[in-house]
Amino acid sequence: MRLNVFTGLITLALATVCTSAQSEEPGQVRPSPGTVGDLRVSSSTARNMQGDYLDRGHDWLYRRMQYLIEDLDSWFANPGLSPLPVPVSPLRFYFDSVVLHRQDQFGFTSARALDATLGIPNLERRLKLFITSDSLQERPTDPASQQNPLRAGLRVIPGSDVDIEVGVRAKILPSAFGAVRWARTWSAGSVRAYPFAKLYVETGTGFGASGGIAVERWSNRWVLRSATYADWVRNTAATNWTQTFIAGYARAIIQERSYDRLADGHDLACGVVGKVLMSGDRSSRTMVYETNVHFKMPLHGGWLFGYAGPVVRWERIYGWHADIGVRRGFDALFWGLATGRSAGASSCKGI
Repeated sequence: MRLNVFTGLITLALATVCTSAQSEEPGQVRPSPGTVGDLRVSSSTARNMQGDYLDRGHDWLYRRMQYLIEDLDSWFANPGLSPLPVPVSPLRFYFDSVVLHRQDQFGFTSARALDATLGIPNLERRLKLFITSDSLQERPTDPASQQNPLRAGLRVIPGSDVDIEVGVRAKILPSAFGAVRWARTWSAGSVRAYPFAKLYVETGTGFGASGGIAVERWSNRWVLRSATYADWVRNTAATNWTQTFIAGYARAIIQERSYDRLADGHDLACGVVGKVLMSGDRSSRTMVYETNVHFKMPLHGGWLFGYAGPVVRWERIYGWHADIGVRRGFDALFWGLATGRSAGASSCKGI
């Protein structure tokens, strides 16, 4: 009964933006292209441009990070040869928190995450250094419940659909990992499918396999999406699965390559989505049901986005009690200078 009531609230929330729907595709928020050399030129010509302290701080940090990466990469240039141009590297930071009213107390969970892909062409033309706190398995669960330590390593992209990662996870006892990932995009009219499969191994955990498929249909700026995911670990013979259904209206979306963010609707830049989630630890055992409404909009320029919305969760370990609460958080994109707002961010006006 309560699930039906909350589903009705989701429908009502989505209906509030129906009148503003247009016959347009959602805007795209993408990392800025170009090289660090281009950034140095644009920074010198924009030195006298006005901006508030948030934009100036954003651009100062973005420049420092890019210049440091270029200096690091120049160490690996071939002596006597001109170094290869270093592409700018995107960085994304987000904070997610959930406050739930349980049977006899309030519960609070939060998580901070960092994701960066660093281009180092002078070390290897098809090699990329990455630093991320995303899960190795790309599990699309509650972001605030995940406390994933940082992972760092090298990513090799031998083909357009395959990439290979090797690296180290920073823990009290660091662990090494390796993974081979296949993913691609299929389109047929307004329907798109995003299948992926990953084989991974990590010291202390052993060999595992994860995979899933997300299928979505866009109608102007309205989207319906279903995402199915499963993860299997050989040492424990454990299988975890997640199924999500998303419906919403998006003026703009953030281009993502990570399956977990696509599956939980975290690729939204501005708009509103409703989500229903089910997850379990075996094919016949469900552990969690959750439904929520997710409102998101730009807070500052085209690089800082905030979101909030109500959430209801039912968990087996709490006797299926309906825990009601609020989720909120923000995304900070260091994908370019704050003075160069993307077309996708401008699509958020008026939401």
